[in-house]
Amino acid sequence: MESTSPKPFVFVVMPLSSDFDDVYKLGIKPACEEAGAYAERVDEQIFEESILQRIYNQISKADVIVSDMTGRNPNVFYETGYAHALGKPVVLLTRTADDIPFDLKHYPHIIYGGRIAELIPELVKRVGFAIARPREAAEKGGIEVYVDGKSLKTNPALECVLKGKPAFGFSFEFDFHNSVHRRIKKVTFQIGILASDRIGSVVERYIERPYFASYPQPDGKITLHLSAREYCLRPDSWDCASLLFGCRKESPLVQGEKLDIVLRIFTEDGTVDFPFTVTGVEPVKS
Repeated sequence: MESTSPKPFVFVVMPLSSDFDDVYKLGIKPACEEAGAYAERVDEQIFEESILQRIYNQISKADVIVSDMTGRNPNVFYETGYAHALGKPVVLLTRTADDIPFDLKHYPHIIYGGRIAELIPELVKRVGFAIARPREAAEKGGIEVYVDGKSLKTNPALECVLKGKPAFGFSFEFDFHNSVHRRIKKVTFQIGILASDRIGSVVERYIERPYFASYPQPDGKITLHLSAREYCLRPDSWDCASLLFGCRKESPLVQGEKLDIVLRIFTEDGTVDFPFTVTGVEPVKS
């Protein structure tokens, strides 16, 4: 059975001249289809805004940009630069190597020499790889999470010191790092906590609106606690959240017991989960 999911969108930037119609219709478009995507140029679309605004809109929406740099067209250069600024995967094409500017030669590019038969297999491979990159980004999120200086991915076991009594609440400070260095576009995200109904509330301390909204999941056993706060991280920047978890009165955390919790990051590229456990432990004796 064929998937009903929408195909990735490839927006094609190239001179809008009849000289390029064969390259587009017989080369680029079928290559993108073979790679599992669909491709369009702006002159195929119906729209009301100005053509420049439409191009901006389509570049921002596209999963991948294919740019034919042949002839050093200034509009193509400008639009390609805009796509790079948004952090979009860009596949560069050219008939001759001299049309790739020096500053862009380190980017992956295809020199097809006017031969569509040489263009198609290379473009299928490059578009397929570019489509996979956003999926990897969604899994990694570009966001790293730390507790006490340790990565939550590699150190998911957290401890709650009980001091001899059951804990009706415990807190941890989570540090968020945007690990992407080259992407100019900032990363905006929200955080949520997935936990059993033993966790009755989640509060972010030290901010004006600290409470999380609670959404029971369909299975009735897990609740999503979602913060209304929106975080914004520029490349290689940090932010933090001090979260207080409240246990229900009838089910406090006791010594030796473990609670399974998931910190979920919601980004525009998808969700990323950071599962961890909280274990009740005795204080270290001096």
